[in-house]
This record gives sequence, structure tokens and C-alpha cells, in this order.
Amino acid sequence: MFEQSCPVSGSVGGNCPVGHASSTRSNSRMGPRGCTFSGYCQPGDLHAAFDIPRGVDAEEWLRMRERKSINQLLYTNIPSVREIDAAKTQAEIDAFNAREQDLLAVALGAPARQVMLRAEEIGPKTGWIDGYLSAEHGFCPPDYEEAAGALARTPGRIWADLCDRMPGCVARGRVQQSVAALPLVEGTKEVIPDQALWAALVSLGMLCSIYRFESKYDGNDGITSTRTKKKSPNVPMGDDLGEELVGIPRCIALPYYQVSRRMGRTLPHLTFPDQSSYNIKIRDPTSHYPYVARFDNIDLRWSMFGEKAEVAFLKGCADTSASFQHGPDAIAACQEHVMSKNVEGLLREMIRLKEILERMPNAFHSINVNPNSGDNYVPVHAWHRWAKFSAPLSKRCPASSGLQFPPYLVMDAFLGRKKYTSFLGAEGVHLRAWLPSNLRAFIAAIEYHYRIPEFVQQSGDPRLMGVLDGIVEAYTGERGFMGTHRYKVFGILEIAAKTGRTETNGASGASDASRPWEETHRQFSDAMKERLEPYRGNLSVEPHQMRGSFEECRYVTRVLNRSYVDSDPTRSIALVTLDIQDTGITFMPGDRLAVMPLNSWEECAKVAAALGLETRLDDPFEATGTWSRFEQHLTSVRRLATTRRLTVADILHRGHLAPITKELALRIHTLLAASSNTVLQVLATDEWPVRGSLGDLLQDALLDTPAQIWDKAFDLNNLSWLAELIPVEVPRTYSIASYTDELLPSTVDLAISRAEYKLCSTFSKQEDVDRAGVASGFFNPYPPSDDMVSDDEILVGVSRPLAFQLPLDPMAPCAFFAGGSGIAPFRSFWQYRLTTSGLSGGKNYLYLGVQSREKFCFEEELREYVNADFMEVHMAFSRDSRGLVYDPHGRDLIEKHIPPRYIDTLIVEQGATISDLVMSKKQGGLGGYLYVCGSVAVFDSVMNGIRKAVYTHCTATMESVDLIVNKAFAERRFMLDVFMTPKPLPCNLPTIPLSQLAQHTGHRPGSRMWIGVHGSVYDVTDFTPMHPGGAQIIESNAGVDCSKSFDNLAHTNNPEVASLLTKYFVGHLTPKPDYQGGEEDVSALYDLWAAYLRTTVETLVAHRIEMHEIQGASLSTSSSQDRVGSTNIWLRENLPNILAIRTFYGYQSRLLQGGFAALFGAKLQELVLKLSFGVANAGGAGGSIQLPDVLGAVARANTSADAVKCMNEVALVGQFICGSADTLRFQERGVFAYAAKSVELDIELLEDLRQEIGVGMDAFDSIASTYDSSDKMQDPDFDAHRLMALSTFLLQILERIARRLGIFYAQLAQCSVYRPELERNPARTRWALVRRCIRDGSLFVMAHETAADVFTTGQQSSYYMSRANPNQNVDFDSVLSQVRATLGSAQETQMSVPQQPLTLNAVHQARGRSTGDGSALAVRENAGALKAMNSFVEKNSKAIRRLSKMPPMPMNFEELQKSALGMAHLGLHTPPAETHEVMAAGLGIKGHNMPSFHARLPSPPSSRGSSRSPSRVRLLSTGMSASAEMLLSKLNQSRSRGNSLHSRQNSVVSQQAPAPYYPVIGGLPTPPTSAQPKNNVHAAMSLMMTHLNTRRPPASAGGSAGSHNHNHGHGHMSTQSTNSLRAFKLRGSVEAGAGAGFAERFGPVA
Repeated sequence: MFEQSCPVSGSVGGNCPVGHASSTRSNSRMGPRGCTFSGYCQPGDLHAAFDIPRGVDAEEWLRMRERKSINQLLYTNIPSVREIDAAKTQAEIDAFNAREQDLLAVALGAPARQVMLRAEEIGPKTGWIDGYLSAEHGFCPPDYEEAAGALARTPGRIWADLCDRMPGCVARGRVQQSVAALPLVEGTKEVIPDQALWAALVSLGMLCSIYRFESKYDGNDGITSTRTKKKSPNVPMGDDLGEELVGIPRCIALPYYQVSRRMGRTLPHLTFPDQSSYNIKIRDPTSHYPYVARFDNIDLRWSMFGEKAEVAFLKGCADTSASFQHGPDAIAACQEHVMSKNVEGLLREMIRLKEILERMPNAFHSINVNPNSGDNYVPVHAWHRWAKFSAPLSKRCPASSGLQFPPYLVMDAFLGRKKYTSFLGAEGVHLRAWLPSNLRAFIAAIEYHYRIPEFVQQSGDPRLMGVLDGIVEAYTGERGFMGTHRYKVFGILEIAAKTGRTETNGASGASDASRPWEETHRQFSDAMKERLEPYRGNLSVEPHQMRGSFEECRYVTRVLNRSYVDSDPTRSIALVTLDIQDTGITFMPGDRLAVMPLNSWEECAKVAAALGLETRLDDPFEATGTWSRFEQHLTSVRRLATTRRLTVADILHRGHLAPITKELALRIHTLLAASSNTVLQVLATDEWPVRGSLGDLLQDALLDTPAQIWDKAFDLNNLSWLAELIPVEVPRTYSIASYTDELLPSTVDLAISRAEYKLCSTFSKQEDVDRAGVASGFFNPYPPSDDMVSDDEILVGVSRPLAFQLPLDPMAPCAFFAGGSGIAPFRSFWQYRLTTSGLSGGKNYLYLGVQSREKFCFEEELREYVNADFMEVHMAFSRDSRGLVYDPHGRDLIEKHIPPRYIDTLIVEQGATISDLVMSKKQGGLGGYLYVCGSVAVFDSVMNGIRKAVYTHCTATMESVDLIVNKAFAERRFMLDVFMTPKPLPCNLPTIPLSQLAQHTGHRPGSRMWIGVHGSVYDVTDFTPMHPGGAQIIESNAGVDCSKSFDNLAHTNNPEVASLLTKYFVGHLTPKPDYQGGEEDVSALYDLWAAYLRTTVETLVAHRIEMHEIQGASLSTSSSQDRVGSTNIWLRENLPNILAIRTFYGYQSRLLQGGFAALFGAKLQELVLKLSFGVANAGGAGGSIQLPDVLGAVARANTSADAVKCMNEVALVGQFICGSADTLRFQERGVFAYAAKSVELDIELLEDLRQEIGVGMDAFDSIASTYDSSDKMQDPDFDAHRLMALSTFLLQILERIARRLGIFYAQLAQCSVYRPELERNPARTRWALVRRCIRDGSLFVMAHETAADVFTTGQQSSYYMSRANPNQNVDFDSVLSQVRATLGSAQETQMSVPQQPLTLNAVHQARGRSTGDGSALAVRENAGALKAMNSFVEKNSKAIRRLSKMPPMPMNFEELQKSALGMAHLGLHTPPAETHEVMAAGLGIKGHNMPSFHARLPSPPSSRGSSRSPSRVRLLSTGMSASAEMLLSKLNQSRSRGNSLHSRQNSVVSQQAPAPYYPVIGGLPTPPTSAQPKNNVHAAMSLMMTHLNTRRPPASAGGSAGSHNHNHGHGHMSTQSTNSLRAFKLRGSVEAGAGAGFAERFGPVA
């Protein structure tokens, strides 16, 4: 039924009295075919009101009465005779009749509405087996309790009961036993009625998935022991029901199979909506605004793990889907209006749909990775568990993907998406076939019939086109639903990938072995470009690159009025009104307007005059690059059919002329061939950007540049240089300062403060010249003038900040803190609250700080609100004593003399009220919403005041203040809108090296956290708790240069982010040394070593994130890292929690199985290969170069007795996961203590590696500083000698790193889960050990000496540091043999791996089989390293053949074995062939879980001893040149200067008696002999080692005067861990015999 045909609407001017007024609201009640009146909204007795016979269905009677004939509807406007006569062809005459499509539409109704009506009619009778679909509830269930209640009244309630207690079963490790104990209840219609099918489907699906999860991750998925076999329950299985149900007990497999078939699912599978949207309970069904299933109004019905991550994540997903609740009704109404060609009705429904889409991104923020966010907290490392649980049951069934939620595919169909060729596009098409029938039918109805975008385009109505553009942006734009989703996924996946998860549930990111989160980001970008293509064309840039650019300004407007809102004579703040009539723009409180400013004609004239362009301003310009995109953009927003060429005047008017950036100055410097003194003066500035314009620079440069150079640089015959010189200006963003309840507003207000600055002295000629910012000076010029012509087009766009919106609850109290023009967004806030809630809404508080009484904005308006008791206003004047005080009794602002003060003083004065607002309701406060708008200085002042207020009124310590304030941020009650205040950054500070940045990861309590972004370093420690995206995303990038992630998240173009970063600026990052020509090898080594340092830091911070809850935790307290104290991972319901054991076991298995694969795997081999080649190549052919056995040391560490013991201990931990005979109850405290100690040792090792690699990073700077042209002239091979010295030094560091791995295993081997002294009942613990040893047979061999057989236990731990077992250095052939063995192994692995799955389902199954043992970090580094090594060997094959006796690559395994035999005859050594098998037998490790020892072959037998002195490279038959000795000496001196104050042992290093870097066991180290002359190469090398072995760690916060760290007054120093010589206890045997114990304390020898 259409609005025109309603019998009631005729009496009210053709507008529906119900639908017209309320259809724009999402909670409107819609009747059949769109009518909101018939049978629904008429109060009283319908039969009496419409004279309907009793006993007749009133709704059907009214529907039939209102029906009209087809001709009445379609032939109301028959063409006139003149129109008919004007037709020339028969086709034109035939077109006067109605189309068959329209005839069918009128006869049957709108397809989408008909699908909805049928679903509403059939659904309640059939239990909604076709899928939920209704006008009021969309794709959400009308009654969330119906299915669960129906299931509870059937025998199938046993499934729901088990789901209810599943978290306890998981925590106790009794999942399989509990499921196997269920009786068989079939899922036939006789047992399970239709009304219970959805609940049965969800419960059975989750039971099958959790059983499969427990079977797959049962403690045998990591390091395992063959001594204990786990048995599956002896019950019938569902193997005959298909591969999805293989290995699942028949008691749940059979009913799941039956229920799935009844629900129309060909294959049993668990979808994303099953786990979330159909698995929730509603707290208050009557709370329906803006939709029912909001995060705060739902609870998860069945949780499998009972963890915060699972509950919050699934609730957040349900919230996201439910936020589209009213979308289907709005879409169906749009289609109806298209059918009836009702433009006004279509406009109204499209605006309604746009409002729904604009609100949806808020649902994403219900998933928060901030630990202070309470119920919304989703720890990403725990999210892994749910991700593994939701893996598909087989390769045939679809995965649980977010694309299964209705908004995605429905909106794709609505907007007419044409291409689905991207990965996610193909994923969507695949999943669409598995959606519920009603959802599929609805999608088909809007995709194939009466397409709304086509009608809008044909109508030519600018309002419809503007609103449709807004819908496109709201759904698939960068700041819309898809953009927000992409950034949310990016942040979560980056953390997840660094902690072991490599792809999404939909397998996004799985195809890329490098950085999967970036691959997923790219896949999202591809899908977004496909969605945008019908409206934006084929995009040449990524969507995130359009953010903050002209692409976001898609509307054309003009300035309508300019007025002033205060009594300031300088008119520094102006209220600018823009005309947006018929543009289709809509906005809400808090929205911002992006504006493309125009340069003043005065500035344009300066540039034109200097460049000689006065007569060519109107000439068309051949646009290229960004200007070409801008030209196309202008054509699009102007709705022009053909492109209008840009002119020279357009380039000057719309380009960037001020301020002068460093890039702009360098560009002119290059064009003028460095001939202008003015440009040189600008380049010599101490800060960027320079306060001036391009016109100023060109005007002065014109006077001191030779004419011929100027004419050549700026050739007027070819203006191509103009586009390169002047880039497109970027838009400025202003908060909207008005609100209207009009359907389409005609104007919008901006409160713009004029930004003024002093012209740079280079251009001002010692005069005091004031200038205004480009945008603010354009909108608010001074002195006020009317010189801006009304025809000037201004491009604008609306954006909605996700973290600056009013609360949904109109009764929530709000406090607004503003400085100056920061009051602008709050004007829209209070206007909205007054319009929607009147005086009965929540309390409003305004705290305003301005300079003087004259600059008090909107005083008249605010006084009215104060008088009406709508708002409290409190003022602070910083330069005026004429104060205003709020009088609560008289409800007025009273003048009072008050000394000048800032806003922080005002906040402290009002501290009692503000403190209550800051504190959450759970903390006893009001839980108010606080908004800060202003410059960075205002933000600082407000935060200082609030902290002081809370400290004064609520807490006793500042730490408690931080908890309260951080919780307000985490709950998204504290929101910021910070201005982009132009603040030049100093460029003359000492730079910060990468090694110093790497030390500041903030993983230790009290330490600082730094990040590097585009050459600058920022201390973000204090900002991390306030980060809207959560703390973990920053923590995962701590200590490294995160510019790439920064760009991918579109922060680079975000002025608010840029403004905030200036507050936390520490200094500039030390750039890569500018190596001279011919030093490509040193440059390549720099990149490789920097990547190794980055890998180490990323591994360290990932460890901190993944093991966050274990660090410092105990049975009685939460993690010491968790300041909130809300998490105790060890206990659940005061009983041991298996999930804690599972978390630790998974992490430690991945760590030990891979042997720290990212650090000691192929990446290390690549470094050793290239460094060894550098040293060997410098020695020349035939030189017997002895190198440190780095790879051998790593191999020996991984095969040592200590490593074996560590692995066996972790395997024992795995036995506790699924409730084996040795239950956790006898050793719970020992296991917890073992886990906590292991985690601490892990992090200490990573800290030591970071520090060692940092030493090597500093060496590159030292080497670069030694370059001198005179040295090179004296020694032609100076570059080669420098490379040799550097390679030698780095090899020593790598050897120390390899040795540190052995020390780590020795330390960890001393820890055990068997700690009876810690247990509550030590006797039972001891007896449990005896019983276990009896069962596995080890009791009868316990008396044997463990170290008697190296083949059963591995290497003896004493070999590491024993002086009696000195290390034999190896030659280059030995290094090359190990590298080639690794490459050959990698080739065999690649040959054995099947081809990449071609089908999408196969990709899902491949992902489902992945256990996630290796983190994406390790996979990325090792994959890249293997390729790099292979390329290196191929590239340098000739030199390698010259230096080595090994045959060339590639070789197969037979050739490698022959080569090994040949080397044996030559005296070269290879490990015995049976090593791996013997090791596997001794370890008791399954074959498929055996560590990849073949990838790191043990060193030759001749080198299995340890070195008696730290890392020593021996050149037996070749000497080092004088240049090399000189370089080593210089490098040594530069290091010793730094070490003279602080050594790793905090002692003075003496050349006469140097303290060794590592202690030795069994006595003092042998001091270096003094018999050799000092000019001997060996002596020089040893001297260098003595100094280079030590590295001063960064000082503590108090730092000494000689500290190398550049603090710059910030006091940001990280507290470093101790060195690798931490005191630890070793037990074992000394080199002389068994039985003697190691030293009690393993410390440095003085």
C-alpha cells in the first residue's frame, strides 16, 4: 500500500499521519506493504472505527478495501495530445504505456516487502527455520527466549544443560568425559519441535565444536612425550554421518546431523551468528532504543570457555549485527517508493537508512582491547582460543566468518556491487549460498528488482544523490562501517599474528606468510574498492590513503553568512554559516565538517608575479598525478558529464602555499640548483614547518638567483613543474556548532577561531608581521571584509568521530570542558539534548576557559540555559579578573572579582562534582560522560585539573587516580576532540639510535614505552591507557619504527593524531648512515641487522602480551602486570583453571619446539652466512679462516640434556590439560610456580638478546663515523677492511647470543613442576609421582646416571662453559655446509607440501588444520631468510667456490651425502646421520612434533666443546691489515668510552685483567697471554673483544650525566633488566667427574 492510496492520508494533505512523522525513527511499527496505520497504530476497536463486520479479520478487510485497480495506480497522468504528437517513432509512442515490470510490481507488491511479509506469516508457525526476518526486528529473533524455552521442555534440554556447565568442564579438563556421558536423544520432529530447532542447532553445534577442539588441543598438540598415551572415550562415534562428525560421540553427532537437515543445512556447520546473534539473552526486552540487542542489554547464553575474551567478543558481534535491526524495513520501504516513483518518500527512507548505518560503527567499540574496559575487554591472546574453537568441522563446510552477518551482503546488494573478484568478494559469494533462506531471498529481491541507485541516478534529484552518497560513505567509506571494521580487525590481527594467530576465521591473511595483518588489511581494501567502484570509478589509491584528503569532501557549498559570537574587538572567533540547501547533507551532534580552504588572492598574486604567470592564470593546465585525481573529483562532485580542465588559477587557489614545509623548500632548492641564499637560510632553520608562504619564499629568492637559472627552473613554455611545486591542499576539519531536527538541514554553522602567527624573520626583515592560517584566515579574515565572492566553491564533507558522541541514554549527565572555540561542538550537544529531551533530560555542565570577558562566546544563549536550569556554566578567565560565577540558587551567572586563572584551577575548585562524574557507577560515582575540546594545551590543563580533583576528593595516591581516569577512558565515557594546533618541532636535538628506541618497550612495570613514526620518536606511555583503539595495539609496536602500521591506520593524515603526537615528542630517530659509494655490502648488513633487532623487540613485546596474565601472578594474587587486579588466571571458582595451563603450554611449546625460530632459525643462519662470507672473502683464497661456531652452539643448545629436560617438563604440563590419570590437583602449585618462573626466564633471555643486538646496531654508527677520505686514499681496500672489522665484531655478538641460549636452557632445566614443598598435601604429591613412574616404567631406571648416555639424554649441560672442553672454531666450509643443509631441507619441505588449495573451502580446511604452533613473526622471518640465503648463495657462487671446497648449489640429498663423505676425507666434519633419530628416542618426542633440528644442524663433532673465552675469531694463516687494525682500534675506543662509566657488571674494565663476559665453571678464566706483541693481529683482536663485550645499558630514570640516552628533559628512561649473568642455580656435573654440583651462584668473576 502506498501513501497516496491510503484512505486516511487524503484528509491530512496527502501525508500519512503516522508513517510520515515516525517512519524516520527506527522503532516505527510498520504494517503490511509499508503502511504504518492499517491494523497497527489505530487505537481502540478497529471493527467499530471502520465499520468492519464482526468475525472478519480487520487487517485483511482493510487491506482489501484499500486495493485499487492497476490502471488507477499507473495511468493517473496520461500524456496530453501535444506530448503524444511530439513522439516521432513507434517506440516513443509505445513508451507511453506502463512497463511490464511496473505492472507486475503493482500487482504483486515490492519483492523485498513480500519476502518480509511471507516470513512474518510463516515464521512463527515453523520456528523460523527459514531464518529470522520481520519488519520490526529485521534479521534478529523477535523473541530470544522462544527457542531456548521450547528446548528446555523437551528431552533435548540435556544439551542446553551441558552448555550451561561447559565453562566449568573446560576449566577442569573434563569436556570429553562430560559429552561422552550424555544419553542419545535424537533430533527428529517427534522429539524436538520446530520451535526449539534454533536452540538445538546452536547448542549441538557448540558441543560438537568444543569436543573437536578438546580432541585436537589435548596436550599432545605441542611438545609431547610417548610415555603417556591419552585415550578417547570408548563410546559410539558419528563417523558414518560424514567427515564433519568423524570422531565426535554419536550422542551429539546424530541429533546435530538431524537438526541441521531440518534447518536446511546440507552439511552440519557452526556459523558466526549461531554463536553470537542466536546465543544471547535479553536483559530488558522493553528497552528498544535504538535497538534491543545492545551490548549493555544482552548476556551470552552459552559460553564454552567462560572467558572475558569469548563473552565480550561474541556479545560485540551480536551487537554489531543487531545494530542493523531496522535496516531491512528501511530498504524494503525504499524499494516500495522506487516502485511508486515517490521521491519524497524515498528521500525520507534513505535518510533513515543512512542514520542506521552511521550508528552501526559504534557497535564495534563494544569490543575493546583495553584491560580497563571491564565487561568489554577482549584480550587478544585469549581470543586465539575462541578462533581455534570456531574452526570448520571439515574442508567442505563454510567457516565462521563475519561475512555471514546480514549487514554486509544486504548492503552490497542494495548499493549494486558489481564485482566480487577480491578474496573477500569471493568469500562473500561462497558464504551467501549457505545463508538462511529468508536472508537469501531478501538479498535477491533488492539486488535484482527495482534497484535504488539506478532510480536515484535517473531522477537527477541532487538531494537523493547527496543522500545516496552519504549512504555509500556511511557503509563502505573510510570513516564508515567498513572502514571502522577494517581498522578494528587490523589492530586485533596485528596483535594476534605476533602472538601465534596467522589468519582470520575466513582465512583472510592466510595466503601471505609475511605480515598477515597487512595482508588482511589489503584484502579489506580490495573489497572496499570493489564496493566503491560504481560510485568512485576505478580507484588508483588505497582507501586509507584517501582519508584526510580532498576525496572526503564530496559536497559543494558556499559561505552564506559570517557573524560574531563575542565582544572581542579583534573578532578572533566567527560563526560561519554555510549553505547546504539541496546537497543531501545530514549531520548529528559531534560531527565534523572537512573543508577544503582556498588561498587568498594576495598569496596567489605573490606566486604568480614571481613565476611570471600573471597572463596565464586562465590557461588550462595539463593535470597529472594527484592533480589529475583532483580534477576528476571536481567533475564528480559537480555532477558534470564531462571533465572541466583545471586552470593555473585553480592550482594557485587550491594548492598548498603555506606554511613552508621541508619538502617544499628542498624542491625549490633543487630547481634553483642551490643558487639562492634565501632558500639556504630557510633550510638552515631550527624547526619545521617555517612560518611563511611559498609567495614569500619566491619573492625573496627571485632577487638573489641568477636570471638564467630562474628561467630554466620555471620554464613558461612547459608548466609541468607547477604541479610538482604546488601540491593539492589538504582539508581542515571543524566541529559543527549547530543542530537542527529538519529532515534535510539547509545550513550548517562553524565556530572558527583565527589562528595567527608571526612571520619568519627571514621574510619579515626584522618587522613584526602577523599572519593568519590558510583556512581560518579564509573564513574569518582580519580585519573583517566582504572581499570573498559568493561564487567561490567550497568543497566540504561530513565525518563522524567515533569517540566523540553523546551517550544513548538521554538521562546520563554530561560535562563539557572547552577552551576558546572548543565550545563549538558543545553548542550542537546542548541544542540536541534540549530538542530531544527538553528540561527533563540529564544534567549538563560546561567548564569554559577563555582569555578575557570579551572572548566569552554565546553568552546570551548560555544565560538562557542557565536561567532555565538546563545547564551549569563555570568560567575561568586567564587574563581577566572580571569573573563570572554560577549561582545555583538564583540560576544565573553573577559577576565577581576573581584573580586570573586557568581551567585546571576551576576544575579543582569544582572537584567534588567532577570527581563524581569521572568515577564509574561501579566505583560509586555518577558514571558521567566527559568531553574535552580544545588545543593540546587545553587538553593538558584539563587532565591536570581532573587528576588533582580526583586525588583531592576520592583517593590517597596518584596510582589510584590513574586507575579511575583510565577506566573512564576505557569505558568510552571520556572523549577527546583535540585541535590541530600548528606547532613546529625542533630539529636540532641529538638523535635517538635504533638501539635506544628498542630499549623502551614498556614491558616492565614502571618503564617507559617509545614508538618511532616517520623519523620521530614519541613517548606514548601516558597516552596508552587513553588510546581509543586500546593499549595492546600500541604495546605490540613498542620499541620499533611503526610507520607502516601508522600509515595503514590512516593516522598520518589525521590532524588530531598529529596534534597529540607533538605532546609526546622525544626526539628524531637516527637515520641510516650515509654509506659512501661502493659500500653496498655494509648497507645491506645494516638493513639485515636492523631487521634482526626489530624481530627481537617484536618477540619480546609479543611475549609480554601473550604472557601478560602469568607474569608475577600467584594463587592468591592477580598478575603484577594487571594493576586493576581483576584477573587471576590460575583459579576459577577457587579451583585450578586448566585454561591457564593450556595458555602456558601452548606458548612454551611453540617457543621451545621452534627453538625460538624467529631468532635462532633461518634468520640467524642468514646473518652468520653473510658475515662469515665477509670475513672469509677478506682473507682471500686459500686462507685458513677460523670462525666462531655460532650455528653449532645453537644446535648443541637445542640438543643438550638441559633442552631435553625442559621439553620433557613442558610435555608433562601438557598431560594436565585434558584430565589424565596424573591430575592437576596433586601438583597445581608446582605447575603454577613452574609457569611463572619459565615466563620470567623467557623474558630475561629476550631482554639480553635485545641488548646484545643493540650493541651491534651501535657498531654501524661507529663504523660510519670512522670514514675519512684520507684513510681511503692511503688504503685502497679501506672499504673491504672496514667490512671485515664490522663482520668480525658482529660474529662475536652472534656467538654470545648463541651461548646465551644454552644458558637459558641450563636455567630453565633447574625448574620443575614437581614441588611437593609448595603443595597443600606434599605426601599425596610424592605418591602421585611414584604412581606415574610405575605406569610409564621410569621408576626402574631412576637410579641410573642420567648423563651416562648422551644418545638418550642429549649433550651434557656442562659443555657450555667448561674450560676443559674448549671450543674448536670452524672454517667457512663448515658454516656453508650447515647453511646448505638448511636450504636442502627447505627445498624438500616445499616439494613434500601439496599445492596451494584452489577452492575456498580447501583454504578454510588448511587453516583449520593449522595448530598455530609457529607465530606469524617466526614464519615471516624464516621464510624471508631462506629466500635471501638462496639468493645470496646464487649471487656469490663464484666467490663461494673460490673460498670453499663444497660443490655448488642446488643439490639433492644424495649429492649432499656424497659431499659430506668427501669433506670427511678432507678433514671436514659433519654430524652423524643418526643424530635426529637417537635424539627423538631419547626425548620421547613424537616424530611429527620433533623440533626442526635438521634446519639447524648440530655442529661438527670437533666443535662440540665450549669456548674458554668469549667469542674469538682466529685468523691462523692470514693477518689483518693495518687499516683493519686501525678501524678495530677506533671502534674499540668508541665503545670503551661509553663503557668506562657503566659496564654490564657495573664495574670498571681493566685492560690488564679483563672480566670475561661469561663466567666459566670449575675455576677462573685463563687470562690472555702477554707474550704476544701488541701489534700482533691476535692481540689486537683480543683487545677489541675485551672492550666490545660490554655494553652500558640505558640508565634508570635518574640517569647519570654520562648517559648515552638523550632524555631531552622528559625523564623517559626505561628500567632495564639485568644482564645475562643473572644469578641462577645450576646443578649437574663439572668437567672432571659426576656428582660434583655446580656453583650455587652463577655470577660474574670480578
